[in-house]
Amino acid sequence: MSRRRPLGLRARLVMTFAVVAAVVALAVAGISFTVVRSLTLRQATDVAVREARVHLDDAAATLSAASSPEELRRFLAQLRTRSRADVIAVADGQVETTTPSLTVASVPEDLRPAVDAGRVVTRRTVLRSDAVAVVGGAVQPDGPAFYFFYPQQDVADDLLLLARVLAATSGVLVVVSAGVGAVAASGVLRPIRRTRAAVREVAAGDLDTQLPAQGGDDLAELARAFNTMTAALRHTIGDLRELEAGQRRFVSDVSHELRTPLTALTTACDVLDANKDGLTDAGRRAARLVVVESRRLAALVEDLMEISRMDAGAADMTLERVDVTRSLHGALRSRGWDHQVAVHADGQPTTLIDARRLDAIIGNLVGNALTYGRPPVDVTVRSSDDAVEIDVSDSGDGIAPQHLHRIFDRFYKADRSRSSGGTGLGLAIARENARLHGGDITVRSEPGRGATFTVRLPRRRSP
Repeated sequence: MSRRRPLGLRARLVMTFAVVAAVVALAVAGISFTVVRSLTLRQATDVAVREARVHLDDAAATLSAASSPEELRRFLAQLRTRSRADVIAVADGQVETTTPSLTVASVPEDLRPAVDAGRVVTRRTVLRSDAVAVVGGAVQPDGPAFYFFYPQQDVADDLLLLARVLAATSGVLVVVSAGVGAVAASGVLRPIRRTRAAVREVAAGDLDTQLPAQGGDDLAELARAFNTMTAALRHTIGDLRELEAGQRRFVSDVSHELRTPLTALTTACDVLDANKDGLTDAGRRAARLVVVESRRLAALVEDLMEISRMDAGAADMTLERVDVTRSLHGALRSRGWDHQVAVHADGQPTTLIDARRLDAIIGNLVGNALTYGRPPVDVTVRSSDDAVEIDVSDSGDGIAPQHLHRIFDRFYKADRSRSSGGTGLGLAIARENARLHGGDITVRSEPGRGATFTVRLPRRRSP
């Protein structure tokens, strides 16, 4: 199950603006609606109560406890033309109304005891799906009781409209706030995006990258710190490059200076080796040691000179179309290894490579397999449309896992107790030769099951 990607800073800022705006808008809308509703209903109720009191005063002047039902009906008929309310009159158990649909059951139950007690009271209720305000009062303690039903549906409709307007306004405010948040986030994040781009440029090697650092805010301080860091990196890396260049020049100069005397020494050692029969046993052993070590020193100097040329970018490349399988057989045959190594070739792939450098790669890998591994040693050639791969496998003890990641380092030897043999530069030179062709060398190994080095060379159709 894939993890959800976290929201970016811009999205979080916009959401924060929107959420804050929504909370504020809802709070303001809720408070506004509550206040307006309370004031509107109170005003409508006060108007209804004032009008009802006027009608109750008229009833008190016109009617009494002894008034006949006919007089009560005439008074209600007058109210029908003067009042906007529907009216119920109750006198001595007799009920008269201005609207046939009204009954005593329409009066809220908690209203009648208060009216019977001589108070003028009001209640809001719903009658036939319409909002009404019911005002009740009696003319005299023993006189008729009147209940006035004032319609308030228009007030309810106005309040509903107000609620919709406030909701729409809140929605618009949230959208506008989100837009403002997006604009504000763009302004805030612009320096951060510049910093991110600058960091990527520095990571890519452009140490001249600088950030504008105007002002005194935190982002300006960050930009100044970044510029100071890149300046320090330029200085440090410049010093390291000068030191590295000096070391390369030193190695190259020493190698060149040693080459001539070593050539003479090697020649003298060859003469000594050719005439060793006239020496004593101790002399022959000493002569053999001098010959072996002088040749090893000469090989080390040659390797150092080759590494120096590669480091300086001065390694020469002579590309030609080469049959890789045939070149492999030639490299083995020239070293007398053709009977010790089994070759498995997938056809005869050809590509543009430097034949001399391919010979050096094969010589190093197969030589290591024969020297430090155990037979059988197998070389397998595979080809595809875009690359040629050569596997060199042995059946030795393999390479311990802690050595695998450093096996191509210069002067690194997995067996530190080994004082003779290679210079420790062979694998490093072999990998550099492969990389000069745009390829590489990799290794895989399991202890006790040998090691396999894989050379991958891209197939080139033209120089």
